[in-house]
Order: sequence, then C-alpha cells, then structure tokens
Amino acid sequence: MLASVYHILYMFIPTTIHPMVVHFTIAILYLAVLADLIGFFWKSEFYERAGFIMLGLGVLATIAAGFAGVLSENADKLTPQAVALIHTHASFGELTGIVFLAAWVVRLMTRYKKSGRVFGPSLILSLIGLALLTYVGHLGGALVYDHGVGVNAVGLGRIHP
Repeated sequence: MLASVYHILYMFIPTTIHPMVVHFTIAILYLAVLADLIGFFWKSEFYERAGFIMLGLGVLATIAAGFAGVLSENADKLTPQAVALIHTHASFGELTGIVFLAAWVVRLMTRYKKSGRVFGPSLILSLIGLALLTYVGHLGGALVYDHGVGVNAVGLGRIHP
C-alpha cells in the first residue's frame, strides 16, 4: 500500500522537491532561534511569541523536508560513498527534527505557566538544534557539491583548461 502511495507521489512531485522545501525550513528555524534570543535577552513577549510560532512552523517544515528527502532519494544511481553520506544526512536530519520538536514541546508546556518566562531549556534545545541543522546542511552541501547528488550533469557549467 505504502509503495503505491510513493509511486503516485513520484508521478506528481518532482524529485528536486527536497532543495525547494529544505531552504525554507533552514530559514524559518534560524529566524525562530533569532527571535527567541531577542525575546530572551530583551524580555520581549512579541519576540517570544514570534519565536514560538516560527519554531512550530519550522518543525512542520522539517517533517516536510524529511519527506521530500525520501522522495528525492534515488540510491540506485549513486556511489556507495554517496549512499552512506545520504544515510548520515538523513539520520542527523531526523535527530535535528526531534530536537526542534522537543524544544517546541517544552515551550508549549511552559508557555502558560504563571511563573514568568521559563523557556531557557527550550532555547538551549533550539541552539543545539541549530548546530545540528548547520551540520545537516553541510552534509547536504557535500552531497551536491562533492558527490553530484541531484545534479543531472556534473561539470557542464565549468570551463576546463
């Protein structure tokens, strides 16, 4: 059943969907953490709320990016090194999503307490998530620029002496 769903999705969704989705995910999560930092240090409820909303949207975007990555994966035409790197990229991507989800859940649980601003643990999780996100992005860049994953013709845009 799941295989037939994937087959239908492959017909309608381009295999290049992952880069389209993932850049939005990266941007919104970076902005969420920036808003949280401003809200934390300036004690701004506006930025705290903006960070909370963007963090939730970032978690949803992370799920979409992971799903798009699965749709984009085409391991039968890749070198063993690229396949191994894809699995590392995917594993760290999942971990990144889990960390950001945990940060959002902590924020959700502490958001309505009467004890004031208590989102320090969530901010720490978000900063860890940001470090992981940066590493996952580095791995994704290595897949494209070092292994040519997702590139139809490697080197055609270069002038060779």
